[in-house]
Amino acid sequence: MEGWTARTEEVSGFIGTEGFDEQLRQVIQFQLNFGNENPAQQERVWDSIKSMIRGLDGSPVRRGKKSNLPASVNVAVDQICNEVGTLHATLFDSNSILQAVLLKHGKAGGGNYANGAAYGKAVSKKTRTLLKKMYAEDSWNGEYASLSASVAVSHDEEE
Repeated sequence: MEGWTARTEEVSGFIGTEGFDEQLRQVIQFQLNFGNENPAQQERVWDSIKSMIRGLDGSPVRRGKKSNLPASVNVAVDQICNEVGTLHATLFDSNSILQAVLLKHGKAGGGNYANGAAYGKAVSKKTRTLLKKMYAEDSWNGEYASLSASVAVSHDEEE
């Protein structure tokens, strides 16, 4: 199957990331080994692998342009964006003042967001762009935990 090696390398990197479910890792690794040993079955094996990892944070199986980031960074970016989106959606839905003043950018058609989910999605998209830029500029190492550790917040107010 054309591209089998490239696909399996990408999946191997993904399942090797920290925090990946160990049982799922074993199942996918078995499938990868089976596909390597049985070229005639690679297409069917690939379909099975895709169905198992599609939708997981950082999964290399997604719609759109292929990411050029390492698998571990994709996982961290997806986790952070999901968290940011959820937090903003909840905040937006909880306050009518925010619903009135947090408006779409003019390029997006302007006006109000339909709901918190739409606002959270927009903020998540901006966050994804920022994180990729930070990683490309070496101002972030791509690890979830290091992002909040890099922020020095002073709790002392100046008077």
